[in-house]
Amino acid sequence: MARIAFIDVTVTVSYGGVQTACWRLADALARAGHEVAMFGGEGNIRPANLHPNIKVHTFPFRPREKVIDIGSRFQRIVERASHARHARQVFAAANYDWAILTKPFDFYWPWILPRDCKTKFCFMSGGTDFYAGDRALSKKIDAWVAASQFNAWQIHARYKHWPQVIYNGVETEKFAPGVRNASLRTRLGIAPDTTLFAFAGRLVGWKGMAVTLKALAEPALRDTNAKLLIIGDGPQKPELQQLTSSLGLTGRVLFHDPVPHDTLPALYGAVDAGVFPSIGDEAFGITIAEAMSCGKPVIASHIGGIPEVVGSEESCGLLVPPGDVTALAQAMRRLADDAGLRTRLGAAARARIERLYTWDMSARRLLGALGL
Repeated sequence: MARIAFIDVTVTVSYGGVQTACWRLADALARAGHEVAMFGGEGNIRPANLHPNIKVHTFPFRPREKVIDIGSRFQRIVERASHARHARQVFAAANYDWAILTKPFDFYWPWILPRDCKTKFCFMSGGTDFYAGDRALSKKIDAWVAASQFNAWQIHARYKHWPQVIYNGVETEKFAPGVRNASLRTRLGIAPDTTLFAFAGRLVGWKGMAVTLKALAEPALRDTNAKLLIIGDGPQKPELQQLTSSLGLTGRVLFHDPVPHDTLPALYGAVDAGVFPSIGDEAFGITIAEAMSCGKPVIASHIGGIPEVVGSEESCGLLVPPGDVTALAQAMRRLADDAGLRTRLGAAARARIERLYTWDMSARRLLGALGL
């Protein structure tokens, strides 16, 4: 069995798609008998029921918010370099077979280790955090994997390597269909006959939630008994709250604080459909797949790797052009008016995730890419 380490300063200090992928792949690899380590920054975030074969190492680092702001990429490079300065001695002494890097900001890792270090490095891509000089640093990357076919094309265009697509996954046992959570709906103030759409994720501009708010105010939805639940936090939240007020949607939009990943399925149990209107490229869309795994139909943007998750044939969910307020309003109205359609799409969505996108499948694909 192999000894594999994941290196990502954020994995123990914040929630998100990259962090979820690291923990869940680590769990799947540990269950398969491999020795797994997680190298993160000083923080207390751990998944529930952490596998005993996963060793967690945390080290001091300088958060990007405390780095001089001459660009977000510079801040993140400094953040990760400060982490590596403290972590590299412990890492090098362990002599792992493979190390998984999740961002190009960590491409310098193979360069800062002793020459006799035999660890190989794999870049597990989930986006396009490119910067000047990353191509040169990438020459010591031994294996390349990507979260989707679309993401693989992005990586090839930049680094001239074709990654093996491993796709992200879902904890299908945890994110599972269930009986509609009527008590939670009551606590949220949602009537039984209201169609509740939901978004879960970081509130940043490229996630497109302003488009959803504008769609909810469109004539197509104005007279419909539909509400929107927004689960999450981020720099755009005050702007979204102001837009909600200016559009006269205060009684139709609920802002919910972010929740630990393990409690998200309970919230999905109270909603009728997911809405994910990204206006920027998504390499995969883990939150979309998780909603689908809960048996929820989804409406999502036809952009990036999202069509690979949802499918393009409208059997599991509806795709709309990114940024198209009218098209999104019409899709939401279509689901709001047809409970039977929601049921059919939701059942097919669950089946699609079980068939294609589990973390065990991702782990097997990763091991194949590493030649293990």
